[in-house]
Amino acid sequence: MKQIAFALSCWALLALSSCSPIYKVYSEEEPGVNFFKYRTFNWLDNKFVKRGNNGPEWLNDRAEQKIRSSVEHQMERHGFKPCDERPDLVLHFHVVFQNEVFFVQDWWCDETIGTDYGRCHRLRPVNYAEGTLIIDFIDARAGSQVWRGAAVGVLEQVSAEQAEARIEQAVRLIFEKFPEKPMTKT
Repeated sequence: MKQIAFALSCWALLALSSCSPIYKVYSEEEPGVNFFKYRTFNWLDNKFVKRGNNGPEWLNDRAEQKIRSSVEHQMERHGFKPCDERPDLVLHFHVVFQNEVFFVQDWWCDETIGTDYGRCHRLRPVNYAEGTLIIDFIDARAGSQVWRGAAVGVLEQVSAEQAEARIEQAVRLIFEKFPEKPMTKT
């Protein structure tokens, strides 16, 4: 019976991080904003915000560069051009790391307790690390945020190449939430 409980626990944990380590993607846009008036972008760089926020070793210079290059690639796919002087949009990203708990229900049989059918159960906590990549679009003229995309996923020890693949996947999934250009009449 303990083997079944262990197998169920492993299955639940795998379901949590199955196939894709990214398990939630969100976006939020400012109502009434015409996103198609924006054509150019640049990164928010000033003396207070030079980089995404610092985190554990997982967010190193290589990961930060991968985030930036993946975002720039997606921006270009959506028709935006990089611009150093007077961009329409200013971009910023940050990464939030936090420890989370997933509760797994263990089943076992203990006939000495005397419950119906001899079954008892308990919840057992499984700890894991969760990371959230957030990308903000800021109207450069007004200084207000016009769009935000975020991807949440389970963090685990992976190779640098796997980490880069996950970053690229997270950015791609975030940009899938970006508003589509309106269809033009032909």
